[in-house]
Amino acid sequence: MTDYRKYRHHWIFCAAALAAWLGVGWPMVDAILGGTKMRGFDVPDLWLVPFAVFGAAVFAAIVPTRRPGVERTLLCVQVAAVVAMAILVPSATVPVFLVIVAWQVAMTRSTAAALGWVAVQTTATIGALAHVQPDFEYCFIFGLSFALQLFFVFTAHALRMEAETARALARTIGELRSAQAVIANAARDAERLRISRELHDAWGHELTALGLQLEIASHVIEPGRARDNVMQARGLARDLMARVRDVVSALREAERGDLKEALEALAQNVPTPTIHIDVAPDLRVGPSQTHALIRCAQEAVTNAVKHADASNLWLRVTPDGEGVRLMARNDGTARPAAAAPGSGLLGMRERLEHLGGRLAVRSEVDLGFTVDAWLPSGAPKAA
Repeated sequence: MTDYRKYRHHWIFCAAALAAWLGVGWPMVDAILGGTKMRGFDVPDLWLVPFAVFGAAVFAAIVPTRRPGVERTLLCVQVAAVVAMAILVPSATVPVFLVIVAWQVAMTRSTAAALGWVAVQTTATIGALAHVQPDFEYCFIFGLSFALQLFFVFTAHALRMEAETARALARTIGELRSAQAVIANAARDAERLRISRELHDAWGHELTALGLQLEIASHVIEPGRARDNVMQARGLARDLMARVRDVVSALREAERGDLKEALEALAQNVPTPTIHIDVAPDLRVGPSQTHALIRCAQEAVTNAVKHADASNLWLRVTPDGEGVRLMARNDGTARPAAAAPGSGLLGMRERLEHLGGRLAVRSEVDLGFTVDAWLPSGAPKAA
């Protein structure tokens, strides 16, 4: 289930819920302080206890927590507080508190579970009121409250579906941009390789032959001006050969900057989590390594969005011994099941092992989910 605290409308509802809690309960508090009755009912001082407990539980539910079972416990405490308030004072304002609980349940549970919870808490509250005051006219009030609870449940469902659709769309756009970057990198790599081969095979061969001929001529020609010209020509040929080697080397090493560009393209259209990219400036990676690392980063982004509900994802690529290492860590809600290899992680592992590398994953409560991918510098090209 998505972390509902990330939704802006959730915080608006939290403020409204606390205001409603105080607004609905204040007449009761005022009656207790003034020693008066509330619509013909005596309000005991004990009523303040469940009222305060309910408000504290609602406020505690707003605070982010990752401990399992805490949210469910807070919801149960709120329902118990509502029932206690209904028993102490059978007021028509009690169903308002149920609406506050219904929204929280709808944002943390599936629609079916939320509907069941709404039915149970409404029945429990009606039973408490009926037991205290059998002649209490609660049909219309609870009917309206039940309708409002259903409205909030389906509204929350629609908002969750909208958010999940937006995340899926952003993830798809990111994958498309990543694939586009990979294709562009492959085309540039092929062109660089073609040009470097042409320079080496054509110019390199001719310049080498020229150097050999001039070397021979420098030994058979008599000393004089001709010898000086030959020596100058040999020097020019040597300089040209060095320049050709520099061009070939530059073309073959130019792809080391493509990895960072591809990772930045991957992160460009992912609204959440925020992706932080750190690629070592002296990194040397080949085309096959670049492609494998991009795919690993893409899977790490997918996991962070789909499973962890992370706010931040750090992608760091650095030289490591005789190879290159990609560390991907998010700060999302860690789940023990996240370390179980799914199809994405299995595909990532197979891709790395095919190139002579390895993959390790870690899932920790305080550190989120971490992917550690390593490839050797001399990894063979993927078939």
